[in-house]
Amino acid sequence: MRLLFLLLPLVFATSTGDLQTTLQEFCKFLYGLVGDIAFIMILLSSLIYSIAQTLPADPRARATVYAQHLLVGAFVGIILLILIPSLVGIMIGKSFDPTNCNFV
Repeated sequence: MRLLFLLLPLVFATSTGDLQTTLQEFCKFLYGLVGDIAFIMILLSSLIYSIAQTLPADPRARATVYAQHLLVGAFVGIILLILIPSLVGIMIGKSFDPTNCNFV
C-alpha cells in the first residue's frame, strides 16, 4: 500500500512535463482524496456509534471507542491538510494558494 502512494506521483509525472505541474496535480488529487476519505470516515463513525447503542455494555464500549477513533482520525487528516501547506509557506516566505495548489 505504501508503494502505491510512493509510485502515485509518477503517474502524474508521466502525464505532464515539468515538476511544478506534477506537484500541483498531485496536490489537487490529495485535496480531493483526503476530503472524500474524511467524509466516509465521519459517516462510518456515526453509523458505528448509532449501532453500538443497541449492543450490550462491553461491545458497546469497544464500538464507541472505535467510532471515536474514526472521527478523530478524520479531523486530524483535515487539519493536517490545511496546516502543512501553510507551515511550509511560512518557512519559505510565501503564502499557499489552495485553489491552484501553489505558493505565491
